[in-house]
Amino acid sequence: MTVTKKINSLAGALPIEWIFISGFLIHFGIMYPGFLCYDAVNQILEAREGRFSDWHPPLMAIIWRFSDSLTPGPAGMLFLQLGLVWTGAYLTFQAYFKPYGAKVAAPWLCVLLFLPPLFGISGAILKDMLMWGALFTAFGIAGHIKNHKGQTPRLAFLLFALTVLDLWLAILMRHNAFFATIPILSFAIFRLFPKYSVFGLVRAAVPGAVLALVLFAVTGAINTRLADRHTYPWVANASFDIAGVIKRLDDKGRQQVIFDQLAGTLNSSGSVEPLLKAYTPMYWREIFRTKPPTLELPKNSMESQIHGFASLSDQQRQTLHTLWIQTILAEPVLWVRHRLAVSKYVLGLVPDSSWSPVMMAKDFPSDLERFYGSHPTATKLQEWLEAGMSEYVEYWFFQPWPYFVLTIYLFFAAAFRRVTANIEVICLTSSAILHELGLMLAAPSPDFRYSHYMIFCSLLSLLLLARPWMAKAK
Repeated sequence: MTVTKKINSLAGALPIEWIFISGFLIHFGIMYPGFLCYDAVNQILEAREGRFSDWHPPLMAIIWRFSDSLTPGPAGMLFLQLGLVWTGAYLTFQAYFKPYGAKVAAPWLCVLLFLPPLFGISGAILKDMLMWGALFTAFGIAGHIKNHKGQTPRLAFLLFALTVLDLWLAILMRHNAFFATIPILSFAIFRLFPKYSVFGLVRAAVPGAVLALVLFAVTGAINTRLADRHTYPWVANASFDIAGVIKRLDDKGRQQVIFDQLAGTLNSSGSVEPLLKAYTPMYWREIFRTKPPTLELPKNSMESQIHGFASLSDQQRQTLHTLWIQTILAEPVLWVRHRLAVSKYVLGLVPDSSWSPVMMAKDFPSDLERFYGSHPTATKLQEWLEAGMSEYVEYWFFQPWPYFVLTIYLFFAAAFRRVTANIEVICLTSSAILHELGLMLAAPSPDFRYSHYMIFCSLLSLLLLARPWMAKAK
């Protein structure tokens, strides 16, 4: 019996709900109690202290404070993030596959979530994983809005409100989720006030973008209120962009002038030469690692208690922000060249550029153990899975670029096929493309987790386009 037939027979043998419940329990059991990297340890330390910085989402630390009081460690957050993902999988099946007779998609959706490029970091407690779960769930809920098919307006608006809340959660977890939320919000508005055409979806994009912008602005205000420590993480991006432009200037005099302005805002001084040698589009922190140092990274900026750039005065930050904007406006071509160079790393087009496509037990930062306490020992299964997947992290299927190319292809494949059902594919691929383009504009490093959502969307979109064949499968 072929793998396809085995999967199809499974779909008929088990109730649909149990397929997804079993998938969640297996996933949670394999990853239990969850894995911690530097970001996660810093966040749980903030959660336990009860004082939150805005270097990471304050809301996540607040949620973790509650879950840690019930189940000390990462298990509560693992339950939440995987719960969101599997809820999204079930809602997506019910909304987009079952109505078209593609019942065999249920086990295929489960298989999708266990593929190494998605599975490898799914047990790490990260804001990226919570963002993924929130966006996935929102996409699933949006598919149940059927105001045009006998659904009561009250229920339709309730589902729309739940979609908005889930998307807001995604932005609260990662501010750059703003880009990914626009197509899903537009799709939800389209479902609420349907116009059966791609043009109808385009018209819904205007209020969708406005609503996403409102959620983004409110999120910024809330994070400011929730944070006890204001770290100003945008300073890292500003310094990175300015350094990228300085590197590409031909005029040595202008290089030194702009460097002096940049260094002045960071309590630094010296020659531009160490910066020119240290700069790489791979990672923003390299410009602060010159020896002797020319740009000073403030103390405690990336340690057990994150203070980021809080030591800079208001005047210094304002001056840096002005310099950032002026540098981009004065040298837009050089800035674009800098961001394109960063994008090559983000997409994995440069060898050894994708960071941590597998994040499990070995990623716990031993130097922070004295603050956190002893962490759980990995099981034999976890060690085996981690070692097995880590062998292949340099292969193409662990690189973001093939999935980005696939996503663009699927977008046009859906857009040029006059099938109403493909509007959800347009929505999902648009969300993935906008999210990845947002990374190209602002990513400070090539972490694989940044592109994880886009990779997921490309594979789910492929399944959605395969519905006609799934519906025929017996």
